[in-house]
Amino acid sequence: MNMRKNVVVLVGVFMVASVSLSGVSVAESDDTDGDSWTDVDEEACGSDSLDPNSIPQDYDGDGICDGTDEDDDNDGVSDEYDAFPLDPSEIDDTDGDFIGDNADPDDDNDGWTDVEEVSCQTDSKDAASVPIDLDGDSLCDIVDEDDDNDGVSDEYDAFPLDPSEIDDTDGDFIGDNADPDDDNDGWTDVEEVSCQTDSKDAASVPIDLDGDSLCDIVDEDDDNDGVSDEYDAFPL
Repeated sequence: MNMRKNVVVLVGVFMVASVSLSGVSVAESDDTDGDSWTDVDEEACGSDSLDPNSIPQDYDGDGICDGTDEDDDNDGVSDEYDAFPLDPSEIDDTDGDFIGDNADPDDDNDGWTDVEEVSCQTDSKDAASVPIDLDGDSLCDIVDEDDDNDGVSDEYDAFPLDPSEIDDTDGDFIGDNADPDDDNDGWTDVEEVSCQTDSKDAASVPIDLDGDSLCDIVDEDDDNDGVSDEYDAFPL
């Protein structure tokens, strides 16, 4: 009689234990195929709960299968907004070249590296934001010491963006190469060469005694008396 009662008690204890495992029902905790994924999880993840070789994919190993995980690579950005949902080192691909911005040396694919664009103060993630490079030497003007590549540093170039000009002796905003009178003394550079004066010095002016715009050196009648200096005892 006592043995029978003991059996009943043991059966009763077993039934209670099988109904509750720390408050989790049998249906929620069962792992029929013993692959460490519950049958409920496998159903949600689309794997076979009766096949131990059919295991849910869980890229980041966080115990949530990729099918239900909103952040597969666990990089803090939802897969919906992650161009590389399975790469925790990448998020964006600005230029759509399938190279993540972190690894891509030129995020916007505009021909200028991200490092160069930082120095050039343009946006490395905007293809329309391109550094200005007047001389096309691959150095943006902001960092290029010779923007027009004329061999003269911008610091000493009156026309740093014009490769055909360097100096502006008289400050009239016309470069000396284009200016017919560099020192603005009223005598052209060509005339000053003939008159042996300095075309870049306004204080160096040809002597023209008779004021006929011919300097005395080239004027055959310096005093303009109608007699050539050659035959004039008093040419001045």
